[in-house]
Amino acid sequence: MDSITTTRAEEIIRRACDRAADIGVAACIAVVDAGAHLKAFSRMDGAFAGAVDVSQRKARTAALFPLPTGDFGQLVAGQQLTGMELTNGGLAAFHGGLPVMEEGRLLGAIGVSGGSAEQDLAIATHALATQGAD
Repeated sequence: MDSITTTRAEEIIRRACDRAADIGVAACIAVVDAGAHLKAFSRMDGAFAGAVDVSQRKARTAALFPLPTGDFGQLVAGQQLTGMELTNGGLAAFHGGLPVMEEGRLLGAIGVSGGSAEQDLAIATHALATQGAD
């Protein structure tokens, strides 16, 4: 199984922290590998303690069901899959988690928590969209 490297996971975390600081959000950012195991994590100064777990659940959800967590939530609601978010040790069914894909392969996922769901998604999107850019 291909998986995200430590270097890439740490770069994603750095870019997410930079974006979060730019928009005034104290966030927790988690990156997991393709098996949904924690690879890198950061809790920015001032981030809520509860955001630690939420960020990791968002990342795990996006890795276990390779789609954005907001889409996962819509699927759960649309298909009336009540309780689905309670499986796999607890999942997140709202914005802020995105899979990390490369050439159609899942490498891992990012989860962001600390702002609104829309802010968390914007931070995660920025971190992945700017990979390798300086």
